[in-house]
Amino acid sequence: MKEIHEILVAPHITEASAKLMTGEVRTYVFKVAKDASKLDIKAAIEKRYDVKVDSVNTLINRGKIKRVRLVAGKKSNWKKAYITLKAGQKIAELEGV
Repeated sequence: MKEIHEILVAPHITEASAKLMTGEVRTYVFKVAKDASKLDIKAAIEKRYDVKVDSVNTLINRGKIKRVRLVAGKKSNWKKAYITLKAGQKIAELEGV
C-alpha cells in the first residue's frame, strides 16, 4: 500500500460537499490519487482521521478543454471519492470549513 499522503490528495470543499458533511449521514469528499483503490482509500481515511468508514464511492472527473488564445489544451483527469462514515462518526478537522 502507498503512503497516506500519496493516496489522499486533499479534501474537496464545495457548497454541495459542505451540505453532505452536515447531514444525518456524514459524507465527506476527497480528491484522491487516480490509481488508488476503494480499499486503499478506506484504509487511509481510517488511519489518518481515526474514524470508521461505512462506504467509499469513487468517480473520475474528466479534465476540461481550455483555450489560451489560439492554443487549445486539456486539464488532466482526477479522481474524487465520497466517504460515508458509520453512525456517530465525524472528522473534526473538516467541521465548520
